[in-house]
Amino acid sequence: MHSPREFIEALTELGLNTYEAKVYFTLVSEGLTTAKHLSEITGIPYGKVYEIMNSLASKGFAMLLPSKPIKCRAASPREVLEATRKKMEEKYQHLEKQVISKLEPLFTEAKEANEPSIAVWMITGRANNNKKIEELFRKAKKQINIYLTENGFSRLVFQKDQLQDAKERGVVINILVPASKRITEDIKSLNFCNIKHNPNIVQHIFTIDSKHTLFIEPIPDDDEILYGRDIGFWIISEKFTGLANKMFQFEFAKAKYIQLKD
Repeated sequence: MHSPREFIEALTELGLNTYEAKVYFTLVSEGLTTAKHLSEITGIPYGKVYEIMNSLASKGFAMLLPSKPIKCRAASPREVLEATRKKMEEKYQHLEKQVISKLEPLFTEAKEANEPSIAVWMITGRANNNKKIEELFRKAKKQINIYLTENGFSRLVFQKDQLQDAKERGVVINILVPASKRITEDIKSLNFCNIKHNPNIVQHIFTIDSKHTLFIEPIPDDDEILYGRDIGFWIISEKFTGLANKMFQFEFAKAKYIQLKD
């Protein structure tokens, strides 16, 4: 018989974080129940359970009953899996269009400019993409430019040490993020970087000096550090990265620095 841990690990592959997976597994096992009961079984703080219940409902993994107290019921695992499969297919189709529409023109322009060589690798999985990001940060000599979503910015905090080392080496670090109050503490933690607000970011893009570009689609875009089916494209090309840097500099010049209140 499989252990609960195996089921929870499988559920994280469907896009749930660890807390959500624990609560959904418990709902499947217990049936209709309350936040208090879920907290007692899972050990998750009572206040946090309400947040997780709402999150599961929004993702189609659970249903909330408007009773007093509010009760929660798991959606059918079979139906959840089918709905998740459809969402993943739609996500991949969207990613395919994004990559072709954004990367192919740059690739073509670089090729037409008689680029002597260009190398492109696909990197799958959040943990593997994180390793590549940290490797590129360690190699940086002059400049790091980054586009990030809010959740991506929260995850970047865990690479603070590599960024600080780069800063101490004289590397200029510029970041564009659709910032809100939710990531105020994360922004404070990375206040040694140049951080500006841009509301239109949905992918993660890193350019390192004038050679490396890393384009990442976060799947799902949550605050989990290791678990995710992210797809990354690591490109080594001076022409390509030069064009990507020009695009970033144009957006960065228009954006405003984030003002934090003490």
